[in-house]
Amino acid sequence: MLCLNQQYLSNNLAIYPEHLDHDPGANGVGGYGDLYPANSASIIITQGSSFTDMPFVNAALTTIAAFDPDLLTELIRKRLLMTTVQAVMRQSLKTVKSEADYLTSKAHPVVFDGANLDEEKMVIAAHSMTRPAVPPVVLIRAVSESDAKPGRDFFEKPAITSERLSDTPLNIARVFRANDSEHELTVATAGSGDMMNRPLSFKWVLLQGDPALVSIRPDDKGGATIRVKWHMPMTGASGIRSHRVDIGVFANNGVSTSAPAFITFYMLPNENRFYDDKGRVNEIYYEAPNPELGLPDTDSDMRWLDVLRAFAEREDNLRGKLIAQALRADALKGIEKIWLSFKPRRAALEHLQKDETKKDDAAKMKTALEKDIAVGISGPAPDAEKETLRQMIARGFNRIANTAELFPTLQRDIEKLATQSTASNAPADLAASVKRLIDLGILIEQAGGAISTVHSSDKLTAGERHQLRCLNLTILSQALYPDALKRSTAPLWGDPRLTTPKAWRDLMRYDADGNPAGWLRYYNRRMFRFDAEGRLLPEGSGKPEPMTYSEENGRLVFSAPVEK
Repeated sequence: MLCLNQQYLSNNLAIYPEHLDHDPGANGVGGYGDLYPANSASIIITQGSSFTDMPFVNAALTTIAAFDPDLLTELIRKRLLMTTVQAVMRQSLKTVKSEADYLTSKAHPVVFDGANLDEEKMVIAAHSMTRPAVPPVVLIRAVSESDAKPGRDFFEKPAITSERLSDTPLNIARVFRANDSEHELTVATAGSGDMMNRPLSFKWVLLQGDPALVSIRPDDKGGATIRVKWHMPMTGASGIRSHRVDIGVFANNGVSTSAPAFITFYMLPNENRFYDDKGRVNEIYYEAPNPELGLPDTDSDMRWLDVLRAFAEREDNLRGKLIAQALRADALKGIEKIWLSFKPRRAALEHLQKDETKKDDAAKMKTALEKDIAVGISGPAPDAEKETLRQMIARGFNRIANTAELFPTLQRDIEKLATQSTASNAPADLAASVKRLIDLGILIEQAGGAISTVHSSDKLTAGERHQLRCLNLTILSQALYPDALKRSTAPLWGDPRLTTPKAWRDLMRYDADGNPAGWLRYYNRRMFRFDAEGRLLPEGSGKPEPMTYSEENGRLVFSAPVEK
């Protein structure tokens, strides 16, 4: 990141396609979501693969050519060329309709869609720009922040010693590792400047994240103190899941507004955290399951026909009974009507596709069918207000997934359906998901193999309910509706350069005054007690033992240090 910043402030701008780093889906089914741990104005990343970057390259070059020659010379001499180009490009996006829009996520995504690029507007803005209208440059510096100690506040290989990912004048990036309730960071903007040395005002904006979990308190010198709580995965209008909080700071010289500097916080995808009613962390899972339901990513996907069939042609078994309980009868009747309108067309297409001499006709029929599927899925749901058919279907599946006692209550039926599933790995995937929750102390295996939850339904914690929901998602996709739902059953992928998976669950403990008192760790069907300093408390008498962490078979493990 430092290299990109140095290039950017030396009149260079990197432009790259995202290729597989920013797509809908999870764990490779569809895509991997948003894998970028930071956002930065020193680079333009484009949606898609090779050549999706070229429209941005061309737009940057034509914009540079449109500057008045004398102004261009001064921009280059003062190393303001690319900071100006970035401000012009972001302010000219088709999604930016007003000055207010510029101070929102509409102008500052981590990845840019070429459909929103407006090269003509950029060229006009550059051609008409005068010296007083050149945007200022905002530079930032971390002044102070929360201190996280490895082995006490977070657990990683010895090479990872802090939460710092980047500290540059244009980007401060942190990986949220600590088991504390929030990360606090104070940032200064003292190095910011303007071509004409005018006084600057500053605007701090939450570009991505939950306002209820982020506090930004500006000071009278242009800086701010930021407090961020851990976030669950966020899914935007694009359907792409992200794990990053983006905060932008902008400088204004009274005439124009700068390109942003970013403060970002990355939540490790393979971690889950849950808070108590006092705002304190009370559960942490370090090998988070995939939360994706598994519906098709696009509205035109032919798999929607299998989804519609699951709701319309209800079998006289557990599958059908659960669907009947998930939505009202009138809603199901409406879905059945939609399915029946598509059913003969699907049969006709499948018949045509078998004829090698009619491939062109089959392709045209498929395109027309996909177009009509998209209209139906994105259109209004039957007998529902302000809900699309996609949303209604998701609501129905989610109602089943949110039934905490689904597997313990229907274990034998579910296991039988898994053996009959079209998903070849269904029995193994189901068994692995159940074993995982037993290892974490959420499920208990009784004599004879019967499974029950560790607590009654009304006493399950938020974290336990989340883990049971993810087990139910595996049941839905592998045993109940494998043709309709396609998802990865593996834990969420985390970049191995940033973290190592940990197959345990920590339940935080607090003393009577609310101070951290340690945690209980559930790992491999055992419970371990730790004090607030991260030392293992032995059973019975004995001194607390400090722990060391190392990687073993791709996962982090802990052990007492070996005495020499």
